[in-house]
Amino acid sequence: MITWPVALFAALPQTLDEWVRVFQFFVVLYFSISFHECAHAWAANRNGDDTARLMGRMTLNPIPHIDIIGTVIIPVLFFFSGGFRLIGWGKPVPVNPLRFKNHRRGEIETSLAGPLSNLILVVASLLVMRLVLKFAPGWHFVTEFLWQVAALNMVLCLFNLIPIYPLDGSHILKILLSREAAESYDRFITPYGWIILLLLLNIRALDFIFVFGDWILRRLGGFG
Repeated sequence: MITWPVALFAALPQTLDEWVRVFQFFVVLYFSISFHECAHAWAANRNGDDTARLMGRMTLNPIPHIDIIGTVIIPVLFFFSGGFRLIGWGKPVPVNPLRFKNHRRGEIETSLAGPLSNLILVVASLLVMRLVLKFAPGWHFVTEFLWQVAALNMVLCLFNLIPIYPLDGSHILKILLSREAAESYDRFITPYGWIILLLLLNIRALDFIFVFGDWILRRLGGFG
């Protein structure tokens, strides 16, 4: 059996061009995650809770948003073991729902803000890519970069909607559940959320995200 360290070493880039692609990939990833978490903080602040803003989370600086498992370990392991098929998440933004002007609306808007921010980046990237293809079709590097931005953000959008803690989908689900059901979720699922996610990723149970995301991208971009 090949251990993780050996497998990672074997998968390391061999040329300068490959290392540039790796650097580019992680820059896009960390910007996208920062944009996502900043959107959560902005939405919470807009609804009356300035907790995240006061803690420095309403920023595009990736450092305050780094989660050791979701932003570092998972992306690195899956990048070097499976190419560009990667998912991850940032440190959950601190939110105090009691400070929302409208509790239910604030919870929903704050939870959806992250995935919607990634969708905004998807649409923006595809629009710019269409313009580049029309007016500068020879700029392959630019179109490949924009497609990478769109693909990553589509995956981040769909992945974060999965209803497993600490992903945004878990917060959305709890808003829809009864109080008793939400308490049961917090008791039996929340403490083991990241373990469940690692298991699902390891058995490739979440690969449908990449397939579905690619299908959506090609139709949004008019390529399929």
